[in-house]
Amino acid sequence: MNINTFLKELVQSKPEFTPTPEDKKTIEFEGIEKFIYNKLNSSIYKASSITPDYLVKIKDKIHLCINHEVPIHVSIPFGSVKVSTLPTAPGIDWAEVFNLTLVREYLTPIAKMYKYGVKLDYISVAIFEEEMNYFSQKDIALYETEFKKLVDIFCTYLPDNFEINFIRVADLVPKEKTLRMINIKVDELRNNWMKNSEEVRNTKIMRAKRNCCLKPTDKDYDKRILRSIFVHDAFCSECWTLDYAPWDKKDMITLGYRYTDGWAVHIRSARASTVNFWSGMGALLKNNDILIPTILSFKQYESHKKNIQMEKVDVFNQSFKNLSQVPVVNQ
Repeated sequence: MNINTFLKELVQSKPEFTPTPEDKKTIEFEGIEKFIYNKLNSSIYKASSITPDYLVKIKDKIHLCINHEVPIHVSIPFGSVKVSTLPTAPGIDWAEVFNLTLVREYLTPIAKMYKYGVKLDYISVAIFEEEMNYFSQKDIALYETEFKKLVDIFCTYLPDNFEINFIRVADLVPKEKTLRMINIKVDELRNNWMKNSEEVRNTKIMRAKRNCCLKPTDKDYDKRILRSIFVHDAFCSECWTLDYAPWDKKDMITLGYRYTDGWAVHIRSARASTVNFWSGMGALLKNNDILIPTILSFKQYESHKKNIQMEKVDVFNQSFKNLSQVPVVNQ
């Protein structure tokens, strides 16, 4: 199978699911709740184990949705802007495509066996990106526009009772009040910065330098890196809301990537990757005739660059700058 055909089938083929004898036995003797729980807890898609506390929450949320006869509600909060060091920035690339195909595959068994289906919300937290990582509003807007367009395309390749939505936190919360609460928390975190161990401080600094749209020669670089750390941690503290976070409402089961810490199901971002899809670049690993979707971090991209070939494809009719060709890593 050539690369263009492989990608077309990957995107355009609605996933099929036939329950195994074990699945049928689970539904018959333990009920649909147990079946859904097992699928969400599948080791095929998880990147790490789910914490005991969040496993309890998952069971409660499944029970709630079934009792109310509504879709299983799943959310994915994400950065919604491409890391600036990547050659595909600021637009989406194959990382977003490969993530959507994998999550669709992950949740399709639930949609096929539970008559009320699945509701999947990708939730952009880009309201914080300008403050946190110094991305321009222009770059954020471009990414969000392209991602929404991609979601709309995928909605045509879903089971009838499976829906995908793109939601912006910026449309749900007042920005001025939100940033005011963030800044109060930032001051607190700044005052307590040196109470962190040197190892913790260095880890946070390294992450901020990797994610920020800054150069070491920029004015006040070190101060801005520290502020990035504090804004990130203030955001994660959810100090900016009295309600449930927009991705953690009463009925929502949250999926996440490398940033999860006990509050979400940590899943793979693509078949052969755990890199945050907005922080990485999608590529195909090629080993003889085998093609495997993956997402490369910038560091991985740099190490594989000499083995990457760009292959022209025509999977999408829309004018996505980065989807007219796909990086192929020859192994």
